[in-house]
Amino acid sequence: MCPAYSRAVLHRSRRARPLVALGVALALVGGACSSDGGDDDDDAGDASSTASSTTAAEETTTAPEDDGPALADLAERGPHGVGSIDLDLDGRRVVVWYPAADAGAGIDEPTGTFDIASLLSPELQAQVPAEMRIQYPVAAAPGAAPATDDGPYPLVLFSHGFAGFPEQSVSLTTHLASWGYVVAAPDHVERSLGGILGTAAQGVTPSTDPEVLTATADLVALTADDPSSPLDGMVDLERVAVLGHSAGAGAAYRTAATDPRIDAVGAYSLGAGGDEDLGEAPTVPALVMLGEADETIPADATREVFATMGTPRSLVEIAGAGHLVFSDLCLIGAEQGGLVGIVESIGLPIPVNLLQLASDGCGDAYPPVEDAYPAIDAVTVAFLGATFGDDALGALLDDGPVPVGEGATLTVEG
Repeated sequence: MCPAYSRAVLHRSRRARPLVALGVALALVGGACSSDGGDDDDDAGDASSTASSTTAAEETTTAPEDDGPALADLAERGPHGVGSIDLDLDGRRVVVWYPAADAGAGIDEPTGTFDIASLLSPELQAQVPAEMRIQYPVAAAPGAAPATDDGPYPLVLFSHGFAGFPEQSVSLTTHLASWGYVVAAPDHVERSLGGILGTAAQGVTPSTDPEVLTATADLVALTADDPSSPLDGMVDLERVAVLGHSAGAGAAYRTAATDPRIDAVGAYSLGAGGDEDLGEAPTVPALVMLGEADETIPADATREVFATMGTPRSLVEIAGAGHLVFSDLCLIGAEQGGLVGIVESIGLPIPVNLLQLASDGCGDAYPPVEDAYPAIDAVTVAFLGATFGDDALGALLDDGPVPVGEGATLTVEG
């Protein structure tokens, strides 16, 4: 029986606009039934899931006349290599991933790594044994030569969640860069892991989330005019989107509603917390995703906010998924028991609420998060491509139902 995400459903409402109807029958790559990337044929799923997928496929077997892309293609790494640089935004760190000239950049050695312990205060770092200093691999080559021939590229701003950090969803951000996007993720030190448990907030003027994201766009614009920077001439500021997870989803929502440069918004685990008011809804095209087993931001809270947003809008629901399915947090230090296991084994004095947040979606109670990555990555690439005028990619989200993974179905609302 397939334990993975058996029902990831995309609901799409849209303005009337001509898009090519493109039906596809597919199963996303990446092994949606196992974390070891086995063949889909070996993991066929239970009879009911298979029947559901077959029904969806039978309804959408018309092949595209122009042999255009299938959604599954977008789950694969894109045609570009990926480079990365760090920028300084008035004392706060901004990580930028960009298309690299060498297609192997980010795959071939050397590649980047991320040490989550480096975000802690010196006192806490001193308590972490060397063997517990996890060097999480990042599919980007620091300082790689940029792919200038195909630029300039759209800019995507990414906002991390509470107790997160710029690299928290690096599988997604590097994937987008490989498909031709410059992705900039600032450290919201007011609520980041480095700001809460480290020294990242020292000397930094507190700012609201939209202020930080707007300032990040300004910083990237300045850097893109610097001949000494890999970003020189790489950024098209007429094409800008903002994405975010959890608290960052709210940040993306607010920024899209207030910054006229924003053309699209993507929000993963979006919802108002307590008496929090997200404010005026953005009117730009929106992509919203939720995990149906999310205990931090319940699925119904996301659906409620989604219903108030402008059109065109899309909703992806991932069955069995918790809060952290849209991040890499469940994978960092997984062999050592994950972040919570490492903290408990060392005995670090981490607040209980942070430990609870760090386990929402991780462990045996949930399907492996990486099983959902192909659907998350592919739909995000298709959404951004559609926003920026690629009708072939837009068509992938304009007809349905079609599968978006093993046993998963994409449903379109007119």
